Amino acid sequence: MSEDLAEQLFIVRELALAAGGMLLDSMGSVGRIEQKGATEIVTEVDRRVEDMLVEGITHTFAGDTIEAEESGNKPGASGRTWYIDPLDGTTNYAHGYPIFSVSIACADAEGLLLAGVFAPYLDELYLAHRGGGAVLERPKHGLSDPLELRQPVELTSALLATGFPYVRDEGVDRNAGRVRDFLKAKCHGVRRGGSAAVDLVHVAAGKLDGYWETSLRSWDSAAGTLIAREAGAIVSAQDGQQEAMHFKNILAAAPGLHEMMKDILAQSAAEV
Repeated sequence: MSEDLAEQLFIVRELALAAGGMLLDSMGSVGRIEQKGATEIVTEVDRRVEDMLVEGITHTFAGDTIEAEESGNKPGASGRTWYIDPLDGTTNYAHGYPIFSVSIACADAEGLLLAGVFAPYLDELYLAHRGGGAVLERPKHGLSDPLELRQPVELTSALLATGFPYVRDEGVDRNAGRVRDFLKAKCHGVRRGGSAAVDLVHVAAGKLDGYWETSLRSWDSAAGTLIAREAGAIVSAQDGQQEAMHFKNILAAAPGLHEMMKDILAQSAAEV
């Protein structure tokens, strides 16, 4: 990694740590909660953390575009774009459930470039840059280790995860059917953590073996996608296509398992 890229990843690290600290400081006193939709919420903490992140990136990387969950698009002319989710897992956070994260990614014309996902309650900070592998830091423990490349996993030995869309329509029924199909295929289990970014980095770290979800947005998946890929996981759309940089309907899994999961998802979709 060039010195310049190393410096940029360090800035991502510092921003993620600062954002995670803000989330922990406010946990249990989130302030006013607003409804973004029938089941989707946003807190005052989301907005404060996002403002800090946008200010930090704008100050350091003037000219870059920023796409942030709460404040939308801030255009730039550099050809690079930052994808920011200040609090992935807002519903978990508002209820005091500890699976939530800060997600920061940067992409250029060649694709995803830099990524950081920090789950502060878990003390897990994941960092990656394109072509350079992925790292897991545990800041409170003073630990930092590169992630080993994922090895092939059989479905019958796999722990999987998924998520459900905020819009509670027939998509909920379809995904419940997919959960059923994976359980009947004798995987070890299917979890629902509530943070797409955490699920993706846990696939990277081998805490999960596969993950799928629908109706995601760029800031949900960008950072976790790069980290998972740099750790040797395969990340694609659910039909296996990998041309796009981000995936609304995502599938991430260890080698070998990815193809098996893709086939089950396709079969499950055909039966609807």
